Amino acid sequence: MLKNTLKKCLCAALAAVSAVACAATFTACETNKPEAEVQLSFNGKTYTLAYQMNRKITPQTVSHFIALADNGYYNGLCVHDYSTTALYTGAYTYTNDSLVAKDYFNTVKSYIPQTVWWDEAKKLPTYTVYGEFEGNNFSVTNGALKESFGSLVMYYTDKEGDDEVYVSRSDGKGVTPREYEANSATSQFYISLSSGSSKNKDYCVFATLDADSVSVLKSLQTAIADYIEDNYGEETDSFITETDVTVNEDDPVVGGRGEPATYATPNEPIIVKSVKITKY
Repeated sequence: MLKNTLKKCLCAALAAVSAVACAATFTACETNKPEAEVQLSFNGKTYTLAYQMNRKITPQTVSHFIALADNGYYNGLCVHDYSTTALYTGAYTYTNDSLVAKDYFNTVKSYIPQTVWWDEAKKLPTYTVYGEFEGNNFSVTNGALKESFGSLVMYYTDKEGDDEVYVSRSDGKGVTPREYEANSATSQFYISLSSGSSKNKDYCVFATLDADSVSVLKSLQTAIADYIEDNYGEETDSFITETDVTVNEDDPVVGGRGEPATYATPNEPIIVKSVKITKY
């Protein structure tokens, strides 16, 4: 009996050590389908959404998102652009009733995985992520993720010009030139509120909402609708403020001039409390 008890204790201890090791060096414990938990808060209530990613289908985007999440990049950011079809986030905090842009390029240089370079020799990384979608000549033979209710979609802002960058070939043999805009995504993503399921040719769909979380996201939608009705008499336009911002100011292609954009910012903030990777 004592021998069996000691054996069980030893196995439990080894399992605990293994779990810690996996968390510290997740690359050694990678699975094909990592999982994430996104916590949103609205009007004093928290909504926890569970997601599954697919490392085989969109490996670069998944690794990019995991690195940002593991380093707490998304924690405390807000939904800066709201519509009934999508919640855009990943770029701003909501401070003193204003949008304040997070300094992406200076924040992530020490930990973001490199998938795009300015030069063919891969000496000058862009710190952006390879665009794993059809519009960037990226194709998946089977199992490509479609945009559906709750799915996470990596997003990039529009950029003028036709600057060229280099991305790693899928066969591992060298690099391939590509248009910068399609490979310029940094940290922004959106939560799709579309009720259908369709292929997205221009942006990378990299995570799907777990079935058990569908009701949670619908509860958030209901809470927003109730808030609008209680405060604005069902006038959705009154729920948002058109916020003029300058985007791409820190982008090396666009440069210091930036470009104008207008966002529909919720008057009652929708905050990303945290993004956590629960399975690597």
